[in-house]
Amino acid sequence: MPEDGRNIYKIRREQAGFTQEHAAELLGCSVRALARYESGEVFPPDDLALRMDDLYNNHFLLYDHVCQTSQVAAALLPTVEDCSLQTAVMRCFNRMERFLEKRPDHRLMEISEDNVIDESERPDLDLILADLEELTKAFTEVRLAAGRST
Repeated sequence: MPEDGRNIYKIRREQAGFTQEHAAELLGCSVRALARYESGEVFPPDDLALRMDDLYNNHFLLYDHVCQTSQVAAALLPTVEDCSLQTAVMRCFNRMERFLEKRPDHRLMEISEDNVIDESERPDLDLILADLEELTKAFTEVRLAAGRST
Protein backbone atom coordinates (compact mmCIF):
# COMPACT_ATOMS: atom_id res chain seq x y z
CA MET A 1 0.00 0.00 0.00
CA PRO A 2 1.22 3.47 -0.64
CA GLU A 3 3.29 4.70 2.25
CA ASP A 4 3.28 8.34 1.23
CA GLY A 5 -0.36 8.80 2.30
CA ARG A 6 -1.60 9.34 -1.24
CA ASN A 7 -4.60 7.52 -2.61
CA ILE A 8 -3.94 4.25 -4.47
CA TYR A 9 -6.46 5.03 -7.21
CA LYS A 10 -4.86 8.38 -7.98
CA ILE A 11 -1.34 6.96 -7.82
CA ARG A 12 -2.15 4.14 -10.24
CA ARG A 13 -3.97 6.49 -12.65
CA GLU A 14 -1.03 8.89 -12.68
CA GLN A 15 1.47 6.03 -13.13
CA ALA A 16 -0.55 4.88 -16.15
CA GLY A 17 -0.39 8.39 -17.60
CA PHE A 18 -4.10 9.22 -17.64
CA THR A 19 -5.72 12.51 -16.76
CA GLN A 20 -8.65 12.26 -14.41
CA GLU A 21 -11.03 13.29 -17.20
CA HIS A 22 -9.74 10.73 -19.69
CA ALA A 23 -9.69 7.92 -17.12
CA ALA A 24 -13.26 8.71 -16.02
CA GLU A 25 -14.42 8.58 -19.64
CA LEU A 26 -12.72 5.23 -20.28
CA LEU A 27 -13.94 3.79 -16.96
CA GLY A 28 -17.52 4.85 -17.62
CA CYS A 29 -17.87 6.99 -14.52
CA SER A 30 -18.12 10.69 -13.90
CA VAL A 31 -15.09 12.84 -13.19
CA ARG A 32 -16.72 13.76 -9.88
CA ALA A 33 -17.07 10.08 -8.91
CA LEU A 34 -13.44 9.39 -9.80
CA ALA A 35 -12.37 12.45 -7.82
CA ARG A 36 -14.28 11.13 -4.79
CA TYR A 37 -12.49 7.76 -5.07
CA GLU A 38 -9.13 9.46 -5.51
CA SER A 39 -9.68 11.76 -2.54
CA GLY A 40 -10.51 8.82 -0.28
CA GLU A 41 -14.02 10.11 0.31
CA VAL A 42 -15.47 6.74 -0.77
CA PHE A 43 -14.13 3.47 -2.15
CA PRO A 44 -14.98 2.53 -5.72
CA PRO A 45 -17.16 -0.55 -6.14
CA ASP A 46 -15.31 -3.75 -6.96
CA ASP A 47 -16.42 -3.78 -10.59
CA LEU A 48 -14.95 -0.32 -11.11
CA ALA A 49 -11.73 -1.34 -9.33
CA LEU A 50 -11.51 -4.25 -11.80
CA ARG A 51 -11.90 -1.82 -14.71
CA MET A 52 -9.21 0.43 -13.17
CA ASP A 53 -6.89 -2.57 -12.92
CA ASP A 54 -7.47 -3.35 -16.56
CA LEU A 55 -7.11 0.25 -17.75
CA TYR A 56 -4.10 1.11 -15.59
CA ASN A 57 -2.50 -2.33 -16.11
CA ASN A 58 -1.53 -2.64 -12.47
CA HIS A 59 -2.63 -5.58 -10.30
CA PHE A 60 -1.20 -3.87 -7.24
CA LEU A 61 -4.28 -1.60 -7.43
CA LEU A 62 -6.62 -4.58 -6.99
CA TYR A 63 -4.54 -5.99 -4.17
CA ASP A 64 -4.52 -2.65 -2.35
CA HIS A 65 -8.24 -2.21 -3.04
CA VAL A 66 -9.11 -5.57 -1.51
CA CYS A 67 -6.91 -4.95 1.54
CA GLN A 68 -8.44 -1.51 2.10
CA THR A 69 -12.06 -2.55 1.63
CA SER A 70 -12.04 -5.91 3.43
CA GLN A 71 -10.96 -6.40 7.02
CA VAL A 72 -10.69 -10.13 6.37
CA ALA A 73 -8.37 -9.63 3.40
CA ALA A 74 -6.31 -7.10 5.35
CA ALA A 75 -5.89 -9.61 8.17
CA LEU A 76 -4.94 -12.51 5.92
CA LEU A 77 -2.92 -11.01 3.09
CA PRO A 78 0.67 -9.86 3.53
CA THR A 79 1.63 -6.25 2.93
CA VAL A 80 3.36 -6.14 -0.45
CA GLU A 81 5.61 -3.65 -2.17
CA ASP A 82 4.83 -2.39 -5.65
CA CYS A 83 7.95 -3.39 -7.54
CA SER A 84 9.12 -4.46 -10.97
CA LEU A 85 8.95 -8.06 -12.07
CA GLN A 86 12.75 -8.25 -12.03
CA THR A 87 12.93 -7.03 -8.43
CA ALA A 88 10.09 -9.30 -7.33
CA VAL A 89 11.66 -12.38 -8.92
CA MET A 90 15.11 -11.70 -7.46
CA ARG A 91 13.61 -11.08 -4.02
CA CYS A 92 11.55 -14.25 -4.28
CA PHE A 93 14.45 -16.46 -5.25
CA ASN A 94 16.70 -14.97 -2.57
CA ARG A 95 14.07 -15.62 0.10
CA MET A 96 13.53 -19.16 -1.17
CA GLU A 97 17.27 -19.84 -1.06
CA ARG A 98 17.52 -18.58 2.53
CA PHE A 99 14.48 -20.62 3.53
CA LEU A 100 15.80 -23.81 1.94
CA GLU A 101 19.25 -23.36 3.49
CA LYS A 102 17.64 -23.54 6.94
CA ARG A 103 15.92 -26.85 6.09
CA PRO A 104 12.88 -26.09 8.28
CA ASP A 105 10.83 -28.84 6.65
CA HIS A 106 12.24 -31.50 8.99
CA ARG A 107 11.53 -29.44 12.10
CA LEU A 108 8.04 -28.61 10.85
CA MET A 109 7.34 -32.33 10.37
CA GLU A 110 8.55 -33.07 13.91
CA ILE A 111 6.38 -30.32 15.36
CA SER A 112 3.26 -31.41 13.48
CA GLU A 113 3.51 -35.21 13.67
CA ASP A 114 1.62 -35.50 16.98
CA ASN A 115 -0.87 -32.77 16.01
CA VAL A 116 -0.01 -30.87 19.20
CA ILE A 117 2.14 -27.78 19.53
CA ASP A 118 3.72 -27.73 22.96
CA GLU A 119 5.53 -24.82 24.62
CA SER A 120 8.97 -26.05 23.57
CA GLU A 121 7.91 -26.24 19.92
CA ARG A 122 6.15 -22.86 19.69
CA PRO A 123 9.30 -20.70 19.19
CA ASP A 124 10.52 -22.89 16.31
CA LEU A 125 7.07 -22.94 14.72
CA ASP A 126 6.76 -19.17 15.00
CA LEU A 127 10.11 -18.72 13.21
CA ILE A 128 9.10 -21.12 10.45
CA LEU A 129 5.73 -19.38 10.04
CA ALA A 130 7.46 -15.99 9.81
CA ASP A 131 9.70 -17.35 7.05
CA LEU A 132 6.67 -18.76 5.24
CA GLU A 133 4.95 -15.38 5.51
CA GLU A 134 7.96 -13.75 3.85
CA LEU A 135 7.81 -16.34 1.07
CA THR A 136 4.08 -15.73 0.63
CA LYS A 137 4.77 -12.02 0.33
CA ALA A 138 7.53 -12.62 -2.24
CA PHE A 139 5.37 -15.00 -4.33
CA THR A 140 2.50 -12.49 -4.24
CA GLU A 141 4.76 -9.67 -5.42
CA VAL A 142 5.90 -11.81 -8.36
CA ARG A 143 2.31 -12.63 -9.27
CA LEU A 144 1.21 -8.99 -9.11
CA ALA A 145 4.24 -7.67 -10.99
CA ALA A 146 3.84 -10.35 -13.66
CA GLY A 147 0.26 -9.22 -14.21
CA ARG A 148 1.51 -6.08 -15.94
CA SER A 149 2.01 -6.25 -19.66
CA THR A 150 4.84 -3.70 -19.60
